[in-house]
Amino acid sequence: MDVSGITAQYGFLFQRKAFTLYVIKNVGANQLFTFEGRDDVDISFEDKIYTMKDCTGRLIQVKSGHISENSFSKIVCNWLLADEADDHELMLENDLSFEYASNERARKIYEFILDGKKKKTSSIARKTHDKYKSVMTADPDNFIEQIETLISNVKTTVLTIDGIDSILMEKFCQAYCSDIANYEKAKAKRLERFLSYINSGIDDAIKMKKPYVLPFDAFMRLITKVSDEISDTKYTIDARSFKNKSRETAKRIVNERITREVKQLYLVNNEENFVISEIINELMYKDFRSVYEQQKELEISNLEQNAKENYESAKFAIGDNANDPRELYINTTERSIESDLIPSGSIYRKGCYVFLTGDDVEEDIQITWGDDNDSK
Repeated sequence: MDVSGITAQYGFLFQRKAFTLYVIKNVGANQLFTFEGRDDVDISFEDKIYTMKDCTGRLIQVKSGHISENSFSKIVCNWLLADEADDHELMLENDLSFEYASNERARKIYEFILDGKKKKTSSIARKTHDKYKSVMTADPDNFIEQIETLISNVKTTVLTIDGIDSILMEKFCQAYCSDIANYEKAKAKRLERFLSYINSGIDDAIKMKKPYVLPFDAFMRLITKVSDEISDTKYTIDARSFKNKSRETAKRIVNERITREVKQLYLVNNEENFVISEIINELMYKDFRSVYEQQKELEISNLEQNAKENYESAKFAIGDNANDPRELYINTTERSIESDLIPSGSIYRKGCYVFLTGDDVEEDIQITWGDDNDSK
């Protein structure tokens, strides 16, 4: 099986997480972070970024997997092609298997660039050769020394993707979750929300074929936004964004036809779009539930008990039609759940009712839209 596509997607995920980690660890007034600018991550000063002239800062190459000597030569070429920077860094998933800071390495990179004159004009070796060919011709030893100086000052950081996640959680919570005292899960949710906004911004920039640029004031607006949305006393969500993000997960769940919720929903309405929509509602309810289920276990239990009572009342109210899954579903999900904890609106209400049809729900509160031998 060809996994090259998955490997590429993993690389993009690694880059995004690394970008966010650099933001969290280095954010400050007048600093500006760029994703896929002059390098994978570019940390510079806001008043210089737009002209790109005499722009010093940090250029960071982010690489998952294992880096070959050839790939390292390309990385150095990218730095030589970029405007001069104070610092050059490597964020790696795996340590380099060769000595990178030596005169011998500098000479190999020189040979790589020299050989670039034989390659296509679009290749990075050719571009570097064309930029430095006069220097290489006039004083090759001086150029090799320039390369050696560059690579000798490169800072390397080796982190797995789990390592990045761990540090992100620690740094973000220390700096931006001190107001959350009661709900540890809310801290993780706040970080998750922050990451989703960063990723959304990156996606929008990619659509416009532009680098994603995050200045300090935009960063602080995001922090203020997520702090307002998720706290000890409040948990709000961008429903449209969540639905868009969850649609593929919901489609996969529906296509597998394994969960009891899916089987029960198909008894109500056999249109796939309806089932997907209701599974998305359930995912939203589960997301809300996960924040409070430990510290507010009693409140969660009470609201789900009330939902079960609404179901029983609906069965009684429609009488003989209680055997009609569609009729029972409509009559049940129209009934409000008495709880100050659950957000208002039909999304979470319907999500709760769908959740209660699941296999893992306790039998005394589990609900059933209709008879389906496979769903029992």
